[in-house]
Amino acid sequence: MNLCLESRKKRIFSILLFSVILLSSVSAYQFSPLEQSFEPSGAESTKTYTIVNDSNDSIAISLSALIRDQDADGNELNKAADAYFSIVPNKLVVPPQSSWVVRVQYRGPRTVTNELSFRLKAEQIPYSQGKNSTDKGMFNFLYIYTTSLYVAPSRVVENVGVRSVSQSSFDDGQPALSVSLANLGTVHQLLVSAILEVRDSKGNTVLLQGSDALEGIDGMNILAKKSVTKKIPWPEGLSRDDGVTYQATIKYSN
Repeated sequence: MNLCLESRKKRIFSILLFSVILLSSVSAYQFSPLEQSFEPSGAESTKTYTIVNDSNDSIAISLSALIRDQDADGNELNKAADAYFSIVPNKLVVPPQSSWVVRVQYRGPRTVTNELSFRLKAEQIPYSQGKNSTDKGMFNFLYIYTTSLYVAPSRVVENVGVRSVSQSSFDDGQPALSVSLANLGTVHQLLVSAILEVRDSKGNTVLLQGSDALEGIDGMNILAKKSVTKKIPWPEGLSRDDGVTYQATIKYSN
């Protein structure tokens, strides 16, 4: 759990949200990298991204930054982050079989005590090829890449703990265990290969791991200073008697 921030940048579990919107011929492109960490100031407050158009048509791309937040259920919330970044260019036309470099500069607060989380979105927008168009298809897929972007804090602290565990149930009435996790550290944490140890007040202990037992928890990205509550299937071996209390600890490889 004491991995440095540099290794986190390269994490293969970076979240890539890839959307396809149906419109009219296919002009694919690539956008990279999928995750970057910026410093609040200095040379590392500016990064570059590369757009590669490997199609035979020109494509138009619009770029924007979004603030990335998280609600109590772990759902992502976004809103415009225009004031935090300068993106040059933020709209461009990429010729066929060519690439373009985009420069992104963080322009937010210089003092960052807790990691700031953002998304950088590259969105293909409709573009007319005019008389030279070879487009004979009926459909066009417009691709959207939404990548992870973080602004590093002055001090890295990794600390995710279990705030509470209690009896609950799913919407269909099946018994569930409600687990509240809190990221008390200063950087996001990926709960990779999570192991949850739960103890009840009657002396029973269970070890839970894997996506089935820890649905919604294993592999979750919990942002800095956020608390998330998830329901997981009730584990065999724990008592559901009235008055029983529970405690838990979590380990993960991040």
